Parts: sequence; structure tokens; C-alpha cells
Amino acid sequence: MRPTERRREFLHTEGYLIVRNFFPVGEISHARAGQDAFYQGLSNRTPEFKWPHPRPCKSRTRKHPYASFFRTEFASLLRDGRLAKLIRETFPLEQVRFWHDQLIYDEPRTSGKIKYHWHREESRWLTCAAQKMLTAWIPLIDFTPEMGPITIMAREQPRRMILNAGDLVLFDSHTLHGNPPNYGMQPRCALAAHYASADLTYQSSGTFSHVNERVVRQINGLPDFQDPAVCPIVS
Repeated sequence: MRPTERRREFLHTEGYLIVRNFFPVGEISHARAGQDAFYQGLSNRTPEFKWPHPRPCKSRTRKHPYASFFRTEFASLLRDGRLAKLIRETFPLEQVRFWHDQLIYDEPRTSGKIKYHWHREESRWLTCAAQKMLTAWIPLIDFTPEMGPITIMAREQPRRMILNAGDLVLFDSHTLHGNPPNYGMQPRCALAAHYASADLTYQSSGTFSHVNERVVRQINGLPDFQDPAVCPIVS
């Protein structure tokens, strides 16, 4: 069985796929430097849509959308085509559209109740209509079990994704997952990148909305999820 076929079979059976050493460690170190600059309020690129530029941030827990549109270090990881090629071959898809990203930071804590905040991404993308939507979760540091790495419910058993910088985990929008608290010795730093098949379009879902609806262009009064400034084809 070919590597791509093995990946597809594992993904179908378990609901997720870990890819080891996908990004060079040097690139991840570069991304960590970009993360530090982002939290100092520094950007080295400007998006083609309206969104506030980063400001200095020292919060213990941080989740910043659109970080890859303000720092080239993140953009090169998420939209230069390498990851899209892996996604296209694994799921499989003819083309891959970038949907959204989040830069994640969570400082350690010493006590508290363990809560996983279980969810499926499809519950947060109710206004999306697409053949496929999925997530790539990319650690920017080595993760130990105590740090509360992303945890996926596979065959009714929670599995913590023990990942190193350069690894990534892929899962689709139906996969149940969560993040337990960080009881490790250093902050939890990661990028969450979301992708879709090229046919992604907007669909109304009552009062529900996604932040992308605020930044994409409007066509006939409706959000255009194929706006290349926000959701470009990356393969």
C-alpha cells in the first residue's frame, strides 16, 4: 500500500492523521520569532481586507485570527502550497481553499478542573457549504502530555496528540476534539489552520455567523467565501 493510501485509510478509520517532521525545525523557529513579534504588535505584511493590526498582548490565554495575514512567517507555513498538496492528496480533493487561521497561546496553570471543551468544527461553520472542511493543527514547540495538546476522540477513546515542533495533525470538520488545560512547564503555542474544498460557499443558518463574514466581499448582499483576499485557492 502506498503512503498516501495508508494515510487515507488511517484518517478514515481514526478520524485524524499525524504527519511527523512535515515542516523543517528552522522554519518553525522562524515562526516562533514571528509569534514573538506579533505579540509585540509588529507586522511585516498587510491584509487586503479590513482587520485591526496586532497590538501588544500579554494575556495569559490568546487566540488571534488572521495572524498569517500579518506575519510572513505564518503565511509561508499555511499558504505556500506544501500543506495544501498534502491535504489534496490525503482527503482527496482537486483543489484546496484556505478558510481561516488562529494563532494560539496558553500559559501554564497549576490547578483547576480538567475541561476538554469537546466540539466539532462543523458546529462553528454552520454558514459554510462545502464538499469538505478540515483543520491542520501545527505545534510551534514540542508538546508533552501535561501541556494539554489537542485531544481527539478516536473510536470513543480520547487520544492526546503528542507532537513536536515540525509535526502536524489533520482532521476533518466532523471529528470530535478538545483541549485540556496546560499543566506543563511552558506556554502552549500553536497555529490552527482551516481549509475547505474549492466549492466552499455561504449558506444562511439563522442568526449564526462566522467572523469571516465580516471581512469577505459581498456579492448580491451575501458574503463571498471565495473571496481571494481572504479565502484563496492554495493548490
